[in-house]
Amino acid sequence: MSLKKKSHTGGGMKGFFSRASKSFLTGGLFAKDTSFWAAEKLCKVGFMVATVSIVVLMPLVFEIAREGQMIESERLQVKELRAEGFSDRQLQEMGYLSASIDRAPAVAMQK
Repeated sequence: MSLKKKSHTGGGMKGFFSRASKSFLTGGLFAKDTSFWAAEKLCKVGFMVATVSIVVLMPLVFEIAREGQMIESERLQVKELRAEGFSDRQLQEMGYLSASIDRAPAVAMQK
């Protein structure tokens, strides 16, 4: 029979606190390394999401703004043509957008 030597740092409260401090130290080092790894991965993913959204969404935003300006200019033209006596049907046949031709309901108009 062989006797194994056990590392003995002491018993009682002193031994407990000694073993606990070593455990907390290794746990803290593991948590630090893991959090740095996770932060690095999150930064890479965040950068990719930000660049993709800029490349994809910014042209869409610009196109929506340009379409709004186009509808406003068509509404001015439609207003002038209505003053000349053209009907909604004639304006549709001319190719104006329905968003430019449609009028607000009479109830929504302020006097």
